[in-house]
Parts: sequence; structure tokens; C-alpha cells
Amino acid sequence: MRILVVAAVDFELETARCLRGGLDVTFLCAGVGAGETDRSLERLLASGDFDRVLDIGIAGGYGQRLPLGSVVHVTEEQHGDDPVAPLRNPSPWPELSFLPSVRGNTLQTLDDRYRTVPADVETMEGAAFFEVCLRHCVSFAEIRAVSNVVGELDHARWNIPAALSGLESALQTLKARLL
Repeated sequence: MRILVVAAVDFELETARCLRGGLDVTFLCAGVGAGETDRSLERLLASGDFDRVLDIGIAGGYGQRLPLGSVVHVTEEQHGDDPVAPLRNPSPWPELSFLPSVRGNTLQTLDDRYRTVPADVETMEGAAFFEVCLRHCVSFAEIRAVSNVVGELDHARWNIPAALSGLESALQTLKARLL
């Protein structure tokens, strides 16, 4: 089974290095934002032969529902400008049943719309990731770790280390279930 692991930035992708050894894994640092993810992932899926694609990274949580450091399995995504048309993963990975399933919201700019969307986490790339994978009819999953509350602009209040630690732990559990 060939797995492509996608993240926006290197420090997120670094948490997935634990998947090496026993799994056939390729890593893609796609870039920040929906446009970068669309271009990078589209190019690689068009030229590669992957059985599964996994998107990983940090995310903002809506309100206090998910504590900082929580890790979730995003099974629905939506574009912030069109939250009534969610994208659904038609076949979530059973190996991720240990994580809570949530809805993601992909935002490119933070305006007042983020306050009213029906979502659990905010991602900057998730909807684009879903769209490309659906176009290529490849099995996919998205895992996000909550590093901050959506709308919190003071980065000193974010807990990126806890989010990355939780993400790496979840990936280790996933690896054990895939082997």
C-alpha cells in the first residue's frame, strides 16, 4: 500500500516521519493555503500511483469544544464562503476510529463569517485537499490537531507544541493499526 502524506509546512510534516519503517510512505510539503494544496497535490496525484492520501496538520478549534492539543479526524470539509455545501469523505479510514470525527471549515481570510459556520475546526487547506482526492477517486483522510482557538490572533496563546505532540502520537497509533 503506497501512502502519500501531505502537510502545508515542514514542521507539520516532520511529525509524520514516525510513519517510516514498515510502510511505503511519500511525503509532500504542499504549501500554505487552498491554492497551494490544490496545485501541489493535483500535480503529484496525476503523476503518482498512491493507494491512500493523508492530510495532516494543525488547526484552529471553534470555541472551547476541543481543548488545545486535541487531535481529530476530519470527515467533512467546507469552504468558509459556502458552508451549506460540505464535502464528505465517502469512505473514512476505519483505522482512524480512535479519533473523534469532525467537520472542518477552510478559510483563507478571517472575517466575521467564521463565527457562524457549522464546523469544529478551521483548516486552511482541507477543502482543497478533499476536492483533489475526490477528483482522483483515491482513498483519503485528514487528521488535524488543535493549536489555537479560531480568531485568536495572539500567537503567544497558541499551543503549537502540544498540537504537534498530539498529532505525532495519533500518527504512531495509526501506523500500528496499518501494519
